[in-house]
Amino acid sequence: MSAINSLTLPIDFFTMNNELHLSPSLYLQQHKDNPVHWKQWGNSIWKEAERKDKLVIVSIGYSSCHWCHVMEHECFEQDDVADVMNAHFISIKVDREERPDIDHIYMTAVQLMSGQGGWPLNVVCLPDKRPIWGATYVPRDKWMQTLLQIQKLYKQEPEKVRQYAAELQEGLQATELLPQAQDSDAKLNTDWLKERESRVLQMRDREWGGYNRAPKFPMPWEQIFHLMSAEAFHLPDMEAHMLNTLHKMKDGGIYDVLGGGFCRYAVDGRWKVPHFEKMLYDNAQLLNLFSMASRRTNNREFREVLYGIKRMLQSDFLNANGLYASAIDADSEGEEGKYYTWTKAELKAIARDDYPILEAVYDLQEPWEERYILFRLKDNQSAAKNLELSVDDMELALENVHQKLLAERKKRVAPAIDRKSIAGWNGLLITGFVHAYLATGEANWKTLAEDLANSAVANFKKDGQWHRINSEGKVYNHAQLEDMAALSQGFLMLFSVTGNDQWFVEAEALVELAMSKFSDDDSPFFFTTASDSEHVIQRSRDLEDNVIPSPNALMADALRLYCAVSYQPELEARWKAMVKHAGVISREVKSGFYLWGVLYLQMAADKHKAWVISGDNSASLLTDITQTFHDFHTDLFVLIETSNHQHGLFQGRWQEKTRHFVCQGKHCHAPVETVEEAIDLCRQ
Repeated sequence: MSAINSLTLPIDFFTMNNELHLSPSLYLQQHKDNPVHWKQWGNSIWKEAERKDKLVIVSIGYSSCHWCHVMEHECFEQDDVADVMNAHFISIKVDREERPDIDHIYMTAVQLMSGQGGWPLNVVCLPDKRPIWGATYVPRDKWMQTLLQIQKLYKQEPEKVRQYAAELQEGLQATELLPQAQDSDAKLNTDWLKERESRVLQMRDREWGGYNRAPKFPMPWEQIFHLMSAEAFHLPDMEAHMLNTLHKMKDGGIYDVLGGGFCRYAVDGRWKVPHFEKMLYDNAQLLNLFSMASRRTNNREFREVLYGIKRMLQSDFLNANGLYASAIDADSEGEEGKYYTWTKAELKAIARDDYPILEAVYDLQEPWEERYILFRLKDNQSAAKNLELSVDDMELALENVHQKLLAERKKRVAPAIDRKSIAGWNGLLITGFVHAYLATGEANWKTLAEDLANSAVANFKKDGQWHRINSEGKVYNHAQLEDMAALSQGFLMLFSVTGNDQWFVEAEALVELAMSKFSDDDSPFFFTTASDSEHVIQRSRDLEDNVIPSPNALMADALRLYCAVSYQPELEARWKAMVKHAGVISREVKSGFYLWGVLYLQMAADKHKAWVISGDNSASLLTDITQTFHDFHTDLFVLIETSNHQHGLFQGRWQEKTRHFVCQGKHCHAPVETVEEAIDLCRQ
């Protein structure tokens, strides 16, 4: 464009047009060609809204969100919709994965207004950021009609709108008011948890696992909590239900039997039809779940799930810098699930003589939208019997067909991968890799955890500042509590199985940073954003466990691990106060208490142990021990060398000769020389 021609344009031409091409976010980039004049979140945009006295649309989603794509096509790509939005509003797009703090505030507001939430999340705000209306997916005509009604009301009765905003703001602030734990709670009582578990059993799906409803979500920490409750309260029905749930999940269409890994959730009640997006945080935590289940049951199929998740992560999620991407889209070529599903003709052409193997194992009678999902109905033994084959021959033939299908699938147009790396989610994966190492005893899992931890330090930390996002080598957005907590938890888990003091030092620095920048002076909890972060309408604490545990629950667990190694009375009191208060809150809200619940049960049992294995062969002993021993109340640590181990738990422990120390707090039993003796001490 020439300089002369540019002078003929309106003065605010460049500020009015869609600015999302300037963002590194894949989600925002997906909207860069919309006729809507999208802006990125920033104080300058809100100042512009105040100057022009314009309402602001804040639209929040993420790159692999199917319904975000649907609403974009129906609304934001349409000129007439854009005309309404551009004429009367300033419109801001937010990637919820980049800014979970903004998402949490407006999600809470929408839940207060409508009783439900989800994505895309669309909120209309006053120029001072206070919300006045919100909804999730909205069809085109209703979206336009609603926006025009809101704009008309704001022009004709602005004080009425501001009064509603003030009332809603009071409601938002009320969600941050915390009940106080009373002295009577000092002795933790788990009867209410046992009663809650009884109610969960009443709601269970006896055949397909999970709750007796659809859709069905993998909820790793909820399922870990139920396994722990089954042990704590002697509930064999709960343990059987959880193990059945895991078997049905891995056999369901929600699990990608060809490429590995789990999709986000199943839309039906049998785990058959997935919502096909794949998320890093799901699969990182599912490594925890299936590792723990494998250790408790020694089930080969659970271990195979671990290898499948690893295969997917290495093939699809691993970035060149050693970090892992955030998500894979559900859609390809404009259709959800097209990449993963098959026509019967395709299956017959690829499998050829082995097609009966597929038919004996999978549901090839009931299609989904005229295509077939590899949904297992028969176990290998039953399928082999029906085919009059040995189990070994049947499994070999099935694996051969899987490889043929996978090779053919790789020729298709693959779903888009959101390559941005998120610090907290990579921290969750470090923990997942360590749990898989404990479950299998295979050193490559530990190597994966070490490689990822090194990459996290190299790529999320710049000039001493931790960041949440790394995209194409560029870091941005200061780390939030979720990032600090998940990374410190991951580093401490890695330290426990390597004895490498580097990871304790990194975790300690994160703990100190969280204490200085995220602490809440009025409660034991932490704010999700740092004290020097960009202003939002309120700093939230975000206490509810969801698909990802509460950042505060992750922080409490990190503090627990930290205090187990380095005796810190104030920090120990802090995490225990967090758990106690969370228990009081949970009794009121009756949900979102999963990692919190694990911590609560550990505290209530008052028998948490730290087992230190010291000596030249401590690492090899650890891999042997974890194959046969699993106890929710015991953390295992190895002490491999003498240098740099001045932490309270390790002082005076080193000798070349193997010794086992079993400690509870600062009190340790006399060292023993055999694994069997140590296990006996752990179970006392």
